[in-house]
Amino acid sequence: MSYDALVQQHFRSTLPYWEQIYAERTVYGRIYQERARRAITCLDGVDLPSGAPLLEIGCGPGVITTAMARRGFTVWAIDSLQEMVERTRAMTHRAGVGSRVFAQVGHIDKVPFADATFEVVVLIGVSEWLVSLTQPLREIVRVLKPGGHLIISADNNWPLHQILDPLVNPALKPIKRRIGRILRSAGWRTLRPRFHAYSVRDFDDELATAGFEKIAGQTLGFGPFTLCNRILLNDDAGWKLHLRLQKLADKGVPLLRSAGLVYLVLARKGRTGVSLDRR
Repeated sequence: MSYDALVQQHFRSTLPYWEQIYAERTVYGRIYQERARRAITCLDGVDLPSGAPLLEIGCGPGVITTAMARRGFTVWAIDSLQEMVERTRAMTHRAGVGSRVFAQVGHIDKVPFADATFEVVVLIGVSEWLVSLTQPLREIVRVLKPGGHLIISADNNWPLHQILDPLVNPALKPIKRRIGRILRSAGWRTLRPRFHAYSVRDFDDELATAGFEKIAGQTLGFGPFTLCNRILLNDDAGWKLHLRLQKLADKGVPLLRSAGLVYLVLARKGRTGVSLDRR
């Protein structure tokens, strides 16, 4: 089975979860919800006319697609799973914005639209499931209009809550990957899709190499905090701690500003295929 097929199998087997998480009151669920809100805030900061064409890749159950359509934009939404496309259509119709949304099956490695079609491309909660960003970013550059914008998220490889837990510390990831390869070679473990996380600098470099100029970047999401993979605080206390740390991160406090679970970036398409200044 190909890696893409494994990812699709995973999402197909967990379909209800991707709707439920946007209503959960757990720390993790609230971080997902905050990620969506901040992505829309990034969009609000881009000067776009009403009806401007936007594309969401990996629309999932349609939460962000619906929010964009509510702002008066015309939204095309693609997902590799037909089941997700149907959920997006259902959610947008329930919200009364179905006439502004065009959802269909599509793959990020071959986006089914012509060159220079969209003002904005949104990619939230997708990069962590990709083996490589090279072809996806190339496709995004292709379908964006000159000067168009990208709103994209990545899993941060060095979030504070993992750094503090010795069992899930990111420094152990190379060792765990080697052990996993050995176990799979011996037939003791089957191949499963895994998260691909990035340091802030590495992700910025990927974007710059693809031809994007970063306008703004932020990390968000502190927790749930664990010790030896056991949750230390209940959801209410954990969320209050998140809010305190997030406030400091948003103020630019060193270390904390780059230690959230999610890295969210607003970028602008530069000269296609030309690396930009990576400061």
